[in-house]
Amino acid sequence: MKIVIVGIGYVLCIWGGGLIIGKICKILKLPHNQNIGLLKAGTFIGYFERFLILTFILINIYEPIGLLFVGKSIIRFSNREESEYFLIGTLASFSWAVFLGIILTFLIK
Repeated sequence: MKIVIVGIGYVLCIWGGGLIIGKICKILKLPHNQNIGLLKAGTFIGYFERFLILTFILINIYEPIGLLFVGKSIIRFSNREESEYFLIGTLASFSWAVFLGIILTFLIK
């Protein structure tokens, strides 16, 4: 039963999170230029970051979450609008993964 709960949690975290973060960015009407960088790179980066964050929470190792955030922050130096878009997306993604990680931790105990 724990495996099923964790599996559902990963699906909700990775792909459900992508839908929620996309809606948040759309509601806020954040500027985003699709011509910059690789096509859908941000989507896939979000999938990987939510996967990693949820995994770290489930195995009770929290330090790498901070390193992940710092690493992403260092990489993104651009104009203000792009930085705001990036920061809101990153924080929404991290928040969603942490929220589900806490819920899953309680459900599997």
